[in-house]
Amino acid sequence: MLYTEIPTQRPNTPLLDRVNEPMQLRQLSVSQLKTLADELRLYLLYAAGQSGGHFGANLGVVELTIALHYCFNTPHDRLIWDVGHQAYAHKALTGRREQLTTIRAKDGLAAFPTRDESEYDTFGVGHSSTAISAGLGMALATRYQKTPREVVAIIGDGAMTAGMAFEALNNAGVEDCRLIVVLNDNDMSISPPVGALNRYLGQ
Repeated sequence: MLYTEIPTQRPNTPLLDRVNEPMQLRQLSVSQLKTLADELRLYLLYAAGQSGGHFGANLGVVELTIALHYCFNTPHDRLIWDVGHQAYAHKALTGRREQLTTIRAKDGLAAFPTRDESEYDTFGVGHSSTAISAGLGMALATRYQKTPREVVAIIGDGAMTAGMAFEALNNAGVEDCRLIVVLNDNDMSISPPVGALNRYLGQ
């Protein structure tokens, strides 16, 4: 669907309005998920248009966010978003949809995932490149506690260029624990991504 302007009135989103938490999302049929993604993207355009914020990364992660909450048993399973700029769809699907317009406002929602805001926010994100190391810590805790739980770190291609992300990957590769790392390769950074990794992914 092609959008040519930012809605100034709340759009009609009947399917999205039925999803106040991921458990309700998982009750939908697979065929309904595309409609849900279209409605969620339109709602994000409206919400970010009211409050300001980052459009690109959030609009590009809608389908991935739906898929992760559909396939994993959140909040028991842990999703760790590497940058708050890709977590607006996550907030909308975890009980905070109608508050999205308050991001960056006094007493409004945080612009980043924060643990005191929702049990679905498993890690307080300052900025980027921390998701894999945080996920590794959670995965190790899961192993020691013998708790059956999936841990998923979602990191963008821009954040993957930081040393902390590589250190975490290096450490995770030798640890006996279950950690899933999703590379959100959307070629979307605050400034144009550069370097060998970006060139490799682009090819």
